[in-house]
Amino acid sequence: MEKAKKTILITGASGLLGRALFKGLGTGYRLIRLSHRDADVTREKRILRIFASLRPWLVIHSAAYTDVDGCESNPEKAFAVNALGTLNIVKAAKKTHSIVLYLSTDYVFAGRKKSPYREEDAAHPVSIYGKSKLKGEEFIRKLLKRYVIIRTSWLFGCGRSTFINTVLKQARKRRALKIIAEKYSSPTYAADLAEAIGRVIDGINSKSWQDKFYGTYHITNSGFCSWYDYAQYILQVKGISNVKILPISLADMKFKARRPVFSALDNSKYAGLTGKPMRSWQEAVKEFAV
Repeated sequence: MEKAKKTILITGASGLLGRALFKGLGTGYRLIRLSHRDADVTREKRILRIFASLRPWLVIHSAAYTDVDGCESNPEKAFAVNALGTLNIVKAAKKTHSIVLYLSTDYVFAGRKKSPYREEDAAHPVSIYGKSKLKGEEFIRKLLKRYVIIRTSWLFGCGRSTFINTVLKQARKRRALKIIAEKYSSPTYAADLAEAIGRVIDGINSKSWQDKFYGTYHITNSGFCSWYDYAQYILQVKGISNVKILPISLADMKFKARRPVFSALDNSKYAGLTGKPMRSWQEAVKEFAV
């Protein structure tokens, strides 16, 4: 008789990462999508009922309000979704003894370092978005014993417009693009992140390794760049040579929310545990864009 597959519930399943997870996790688990249409994470009773019915072994909580300037304009929504919504997931998971894997962000850091942030570095978010995501992390650490927090950055992939799509779209219309040159982080291919998450989940599912995989991880494609460098590489990969990239500063953009200037993440903890270093952001961008 075939052994029953463990159930993994994915919130934010219609998003960029949610779509990649359904492709990347394979057939070893019973995967259940939970989009905003299925259940708003801010509705505690609804979330409790879903967990009681499905009793997931593990939940990947990727649902979030990620509009950085939108969060600054509407902090009530930011904290309702990113903090209290996460608390609702945590409460439900406690009742069903489910493991929580939470997707967080490089924006929990202030961005004042000159080298990539490690997991143990102090978090000092400078925006409402970063603060609301950090509050979600704090609820998880305070209330759960079995959890994984994965911080990532600059996600790109299929199913949603991202920086790559924007650059290519603008390059078809203009001969010069103004791109910020002083903001640094790590582009991350959603397919690569989904594969890495799969390795972490497989580790948790291994009786001899499971306890070693709980905790906080930074997972991005390796290396880092500025938005300016990123845009130049995108055009290079696509063979577009008749469009100039003009460097500008963060101040020129007049964003409503502050951004960390340097928020690249150090992946060495993940690579050391799994023995699978993340490939470079250049390799990932080239595969996706070409």
